[in-house]
Amino acid sequence: MDEEEGEVEEDTKPKLGWANLPDVCLRQVFWWLRDRDRVKAALVCRHWHHIMRSPSLWRVRNFNFSGRISRTRRSALETAVCYAKTYGAYLEDLEIRFSHPLNSLVARRFQQTLRTFLAALRKTGGQLRRLTVNHMALDRAAWCRSVRNSLVRSLAFYLRREGSRLGYLSLRGARLNLPQGLEVLEAVAAAQQHIHLGRRPGITHLNLEDFFSQPLAVFVSPAFPQVMNRFQGLCTLTLNYSCLSDELLAALSAACRSLGGGGSLQTFTVRCHIHEPHIQVVWGDAWFHLAQHCPDLRVQITVERILDVDKLGRILLREIPLRLLSLTSCYFSEQDWSAKPALTSLVPCYRSCLQKLTLDLNNSHESVDEELLEVVLLCSRLVYLKVWAFLDISFLDRLLQKRLEKKIILRTIKVRIYTNKYETQDEDGQLEEVYSRYRQLINSELHYLAISYPML
Repeated sequence: MDEEEGEVEEDTKPKLGWANLPDVCLRQVFWWLRDRDRVKAALVCRHWHHIMRSPSLWRVRNFNFSGRISRTRRSALETAVCYAKTYGAYLEDLEIRFSHPLNSLVARRFQQTLRTFLAALRKTGGQLRRLTVNHMALDRAAWCRSVRNSLVRSLAFYLRREGSRLGYLSLRGARLNLPQGLEVLEAVAAAQQHIHLGRRPGITHLNLEDFFSQPLAVFVSPAFPQVMNRFQGLCTLTLNYSCLSDELLAALSAACRSLGGGGSLQTFTVRCHIHEPHIQVVWGDAWFHLAQHCPDLRVQITVERILDVDKLGRILLREIPLRLLSLTSCYFSEQDWSAKPALTSLVPCYRSCLQKLTLDLNNSHESVDEELLEVVLLCSRLVYLKVWAFLDISFLDRLLQKRLEKKIILRTIKVRIYTNKYETQDEDGQLEEVYSRYRQLINSELHYLAISYPML
């Protein structure tokens, strides 16, 4: 009897082990495996093979196309095509990153693989919702004209046929010429047209940063505002300042109105670099009307290496509902340039709306401590401050004291204090003393980082 009872107790014990894991747990484990490991796991048993065919395992995929072709192992190009043919029907979020092709032969293989990959996706009838194709850099010498044209045609054809389901599209770093860029955007707009006829937004997030080749003055083209007017559901838009014009802002205003405000633009990010055309005049009225038609509009502007205050003044107009501003001089310094006019006359224009401020200044020839502290005190909604500059450590002490007295509402403070010395032990010691004095404030209310950095 005792033996029989022991056998019954053993049978009633819950069975443990991989074979008895619930399906939801198996899917969670398999989600972290690489493709080669998934293939091996699918051969373990019929149950695992069935679980491995779950759509949730194949909805998100990243491919990194290397600029070199390996002869010893299967390349990412072949893997991508195989993936599209086998699991393309499940794919919803796709990201393709390009490394610069080593030569024209590799560039041609890129083009042929992308054409085959997109054709396989079409045949599987996938439901792609997010598409990211970053850093193609088609203006590089390795991309000869015929290969570049073929790649653009393949991409435009796919977007025209399958782009109606897309809600997110990023073509950052494509660097197309104007006709090719307009061809791709026309294809996307055409695919979205029937969605707009049903009064529903299509693509809500569009990233066109460095979409056009850097030297192009896109703002002179009347075709670009016309095609952008067809994107009627945009919530987030990113592009370069070389694309900006009064006509574009008017087109975006009209596109928002056409959906009755349901798809109003909310986040508009503009990047401006010194090597891009930025001489155009954009009137403040154009920004004012766009802000009127998009009441939730938040503009984010990044300016790199444009140091002249007159040029900055043409870019940073007071009518812009600016939420984030980033001014960067990188490692370049000019003795006749001063950051003070921007800090005293331009940034304070946004005292009632600016929430995030990022500064990277090589100001070794001047002190901006007082001006910067005054800006922080003036901007009543500023919650994020990131500064890389030559500063005195007493600036940080005073800044934290103002925060302790609740005269400012900063929640994030990131400071890199440049110094002209190789050794920074003295500065590090002073920063440690500042942290000790405000330890309770920093630990309870702030995201805080402060370091010294030799700038030689």
